[in-house]
Amino acid sequence: MYRILFSIGSFSIYSYGVMLALAFMVGIFLAMQEAKKNGEDPERILDLSLYVILGALIGGRLGYILLYLDYYLKNPVRILYFRQGGLSFFGGFFIAYILCWWYIKISKISFWKYADIVAPSIAIGLVIGRIGCFLNGCCYGLVSEKYGLSFPALNMPPVYLQQLKDGLIVSGSSSTLPVIPTQLYSSLYNFLIFFILLWIKKHKKYNGSVFLSFLILYSISRFTIEFFRFSESNKILNYFTIAQIICLVVIFCSLIYMNILKKRKQN
Repeated sequence: MYRILFSIGSFSIYSYGVMLALAFMVGIFLAMQEAKKNGEDPERILDLSLYVILGALIGGRLGYILLYLDYYLKNPVRILYFRQGGLSFFGGFFIAYILCWWYIKISKISFWKYADIVAPSIAIGLVIGRIGCFLNGCCYGLVSEKYGLSFPALNMPPVYLQQLKDGLIVSGSSSTLPVIPTQLYSSLYNFLIFFILLWIKKHKKYNGSVFLSFLILYSISRFTIEFFRFSESNKILNYFTIAQIICLVVIFCSLIYMNILKKRKQN
């Protein structure tokens, strides 16, 4: 809705970039507080956060580019336009996961304990991040006259450009056709997940349960949201998006890990 917050000369400050930075700051702060409660060094969280930010930005951008490869092959310079949005959660998550796993291994600290510490922070970060998506006009839903919201043409948000490309609106239109605000639904989902994780944390019986619960809960919410979210990419079996297939794989792997960790704790 408000893609550009303000401009300094020719340099524009995008709401997406501001919300993304806020998401990281809030997430890091909460994780540091949680580390203190668990008797861990909060400085470890700062070290981990560097790998998380690096992995999230690089992996998230690469994942998004792969989803819209044709567009970026024609407009390669736009690959560097981070401030204007365009990050894939799963792409960023996997690269950040690998980097953090490497750091934890060389530091000889408990991976699953630290994963539980940061899990609620990831959820609250997604709450803020998806609001950034809404302000930016990306990650939007399908056209819906009954349940949708229209985005103004101001600063040409992604949803406006896509509808121009698809011929749904004409050049000069003041706003888009109404689309389902899947960004806000996703934000609310993650807010709920955050509180569920806090409850699970109080009753957890083994390290890793909070983090794996987050992966399952997030994947379920994302799988559901995908049915209402606009996607240009081809669907698998003409029904499921790539993100939904990834969600199913994540859920399956998380359940397996839960069983392994539970048996390891019992033994």
